[in-house]
Amino acid sequence: MKAPSVLLINPWIADFAAYDLWAKPLGLLYIGKFLRSHGYELQLIDLTDRLRWNNSDPAMKLPGRGKYHKTIIPKPEAVVHVPRRFGLYGATREQFLSALQNIDPPQVILVTSHMSYWYPGIVETVKILRKSFPAAKIILGGIYASLFPEHARRIIRLDYLITGYGEKQTLMLLDAIHEIERDYSNIPEFDDSGILPWDLYPKINVAAIMSSRGCPLHCDYCATPYLNPHFLQRAPEDVISEIICFYEQFGIRQFAFYDDALFTNKKRHIIPILEGLLKHGIKATFHTPNGLFAREIDPELAALMKLAGFQTIRISLESIIPKWQKASTNKVSANHFEQALKNLENAGYKRSDIEAYLIMGLPGQHYSDIEKSIRYVAKLGAVSRLASYSPIPHTTHWDQAKARGSVWDDMDPLLTNNTLYPCANRDFPVEKFLELRQLSNDLNKFVKKSSLKEDN
Repeated sequence: MKAPSVLLINPWIADFAAYDLWAKPLGLLYIGKFLRSHGYELQLIDLTDRLRWNNSDPAMKLPGRGKYHKTIIPKPEAVVHVPRRFGLYGATREQFLSALQNIDPPQVILVTSHMSYWYPGIVETVKILRKSFPAAKIILGGIYASLFPEHARRIIRLDYLITGYGEKQTLMLLDAIHEIERDYSNIPEFDDSGILPWDLYPKINVAAIMSSRGCPLHCDYCATPYLNPHFLQRAPEDVISEIICFYEQFGIRQFAFYDDALFTNKKRHIIPILEGLLKHGIKATFHTPNGLFAREIDPELAALMKLAGFQTIRISLESIIPKWQKASTNKVSANHFEQALKNLENAGYKRSDIEAYLIMGLPGQHYSDIEKSIRYVAKLGAVSRLASYSPIPHTTHWDQAKARGSVWDDMDPLLTNNTLYPCANRDFPVEKFLELRQLSNDLNKFVKKSSLKEDN
């Protein structure tokens, strides 16, 4: 008897702007691995896979990073006032339709979701799936589905919606659809060990790695504790094996860690991982698009990072203002940040190659709070990366933004887009946010230029 087949879909991004930072739909792939281990066959169409759709830029210095192809579409009514072009990022419609014509018709389609305000991309993706496979059952999961489930049920033509951890839930649902009976008593909610089904990709040139799930901190603006209630780290040996598999079987030399707390429990986690990779002679380049915790970067870890090949280093500073540091669970102070810079510099990094995430647009945040932080980072010779705040349900700052009238319970998720600066007001208008972004860009250029002069 032929095993039942499931089509995994990573939908279009729909936004005013989007940029690929080594991204892959890890949640969807973990579910795929789980289903495969229980007898299901998999097919995958990742609409944001730039290598597959031939819209990757070969001139990029860092493989896996670059611009997506953009297909302009009409702006949704909620954001029609925004003076920017709206579009779908990833494959063209023609490429998507061609890909669907070349797969076995699925009985079930799993669609994942990411940023809540990208949901128009899911709407457009599902429209085509419905037309191509009218008899297939469509299941939606992921971040948007978990944060805005009622909105998703109302807006997208779904058969089922799954919130929270999706592995076991999806298995039980698929078994019910296919009338498969099995004993679930010893099946875990999820299993993060082992190798993800990367063979589903026609080709890959960079690997996204997640060595842990969740985060031990509870920052006021972050929904990770809601989406991942438990912080769990994989065994170092398992992570090492995964990277070695990529390295030897796929020839991958570029890796991106997507952990929210990569350096937590460093003595039992990241340090054994890096020591193990060095022991096996792995010569690779590692990137950290998510912010690293400065307080954990001591001389030993900084030296290991350099030896192992860490290249893209982004530290979660968020702010130098005590009030906003408290909102970030006091995960970093000025002293922590400055000591981390010194340790990384002593290990062989240039300060101008180290980036610091700063958050702007929080409810109640002032222009001067952000300006001081930007100038502080530049004074230390590092580069600032402004992360615009997007209000997220089930967080403390969602409630604060709601009290200020910036968000409301039944609002269109499109209005949470950080491009719109949702918490802008009369005292802190959008123009001031753009002014701060320009200040950051100008000071970053000055830092880079000054660093080049020192090298010469």
